[in-house]
Parts: sequence; structure tokens; C-alpha cells
Amino acid sequence: MFLNRLILGLSVGSVYSLVALGIVTIYKTTGLMNFAFGNMAMFMTYVAYTFVSLRINPIIALLLVLPISAVFGYAVERFTLRPIRHLSHASMLIVTLGLLMILEGLSTQIWGTQYKGFPELVSGTPIILRGVFGIVVFRRQDILIFSILGLVSLIFYLLLNHTKLGISIKAVSENETAAQIVGINPGKTFSWAWMIGTMLGTVVAILAAPRTYVSPTMMLFYQIQGFTAAVLGGFDSFLGAVVGGLALGVIENLIGGYIGNEFKTSFSLLLIIAILLIRPEGFFGSREIRRV
Repeated sequence: MFLNRLILGLSVGSVYSLVALGIVTIYKTTGLMNFAFGNMAMFMTYVAYTFVSLRINPIIALLLVLPISAVFGYAVERFTLRPIRHLSHASMLIVTLGLLMILEGLSTQIWGTQYKGFPELVSGTPIILRGVFGIVVFRRQDILIFSILGLVSLIFYLLLNHTKLGISIKAVSENETAAQIVGINPGKTFSWAWMIGTMLGTVVAILAAPRTYVSPTMMLFYQIQGFTAAVLGGFDSFLGAVVGGLALGVIENLIGGYIGNEFKTSFSLLLIIAILLIRPEGFFGSREIRRV
């Protein structure tokens, strides 16, 4: 029982980690919290649903919608946020909130309010392992989610440590002005961060769609949990995003199994408050030092 809950927690936590990675990628690079993150992913899932309704395989639909989501993320950053970046941070936050509401209304106008079913990317009988540890069940969807998180984590490691884009992301996140002086284009780096973050959100939304159904509010819960995972791990740490999501998923499922499912959501909110009080920078975040 415990091992199965642990595996289920890691599966759910892997989804939270992917959301947190998307949020942290945008925040660490641009310093902006994207409140429209979930609704941008939701809108792209409706596009994927349109492909599926045309009898396109869901995996092919995912591969088709990923470049569209990258262009969508680029367009949002380049044409709605960058022109007002010199004004104030609050103005950009308001734009993301406005985009959140626009996308929710637009999706309702185009696809209606009725929930849409979405097929799982993989299906089949679960893999069952028996041993001295008891019976452990691996759903094929769980294996897919673990594999995607592992692949994304590897890509992030190689990207940040072995590519010019990774160097640019780290340099701009440390000091935008200094990065510009040494020849790095912050605007281009911001665009890449939004493209990557939007693609990650789209992957999560499509993975979650068979369970949540495709609807205008399908990503609300996952955005809250991704935010919690980012707070837990540290908003300026990619490693923290992954570890925070996995830890949150495991803790949440253990609480749901041994205490009660009704406490799971409340626990997430209490966890945010506790971490902000005890260690505001998260477990892997760097403490900001200011000269006074």
C-alpha cells in the first residue's frame, strides 16, 4: 500500500515538477510571474483536441501543437510584454492577468463550455511487480510521465550547462545590464524562456486532459500546485522546481491516503505559508543579500 501510494505520489509530483519548471523558467529569466501560464496551456490543449477530433493520433497531436505553443509563447512575450517592460513590473503582471481572462473567454466562445474528452497518450494493462515488498502497480501513464520528466530534466541540464542559450539564461537572470554589455541579447533570451515555459505547460495540460477533461479551468489546480512546488524548491532554482514538485506529490498522496483527501488542497496552501515564513527563498533557492 505504501509503495503504491509513493509511486502514485511521484507520478503526480512529476506533473507538478513540469509545471514548476515552466513557471520557474519564465520567472528566473524575466523576473515575471506569468499568471496566464495555466490558461495558455489550456488554450493549446483545445488546439490539440481539435487535431484529435480530426482523428489524428494524440501523440501526433502533441507533436503538432508543441511548435504552435512555442510560437504562442514568443508572440505573448514579444508583442504584449516587451513593449511595456520599461514601464513597470506591475503593468506586465496586469497584462498576464488580462491574458488569463481573455483566453478563458476566447476558449469558451470557440469551443463552448461543455467539457471535452481527451484520450490518454498511452494505454494498456498496468505493469504489476510482485516480491517481498508486496504488489506494486505501475500504470503505463505513470511510466510515460516519469520518462517525460527525466527527459526534460536531462534537456535542461544540457541546455543550461552546454549551450549558448543556457549561458544567456543564467547571465540574464543574474544581471540583465551586465549580460547586455557582454553581447547577450536579453530580448531574445526572454522569448526563448517564454517559448520553453509555454511548451512545458502544454505538455502538462495534455497529460492531465484525460483525467481533468478539456475545459477552460482545467489547469487552475495544476498551476496552484506548480506554484507551491516552486515556492517549496525555490523560485530561482530549476533543481528546486523538480524536487519541490516530487516532494509535494508524495506528501500530498500520503496525506490523502492516511489522513483524508479533503485535506490535500488545504495542505498545499498551508505549506506555502509555512515555507514563506521559515525559509522564503525555498530549500534550493539562493538567499538575496542586499547592501544597507
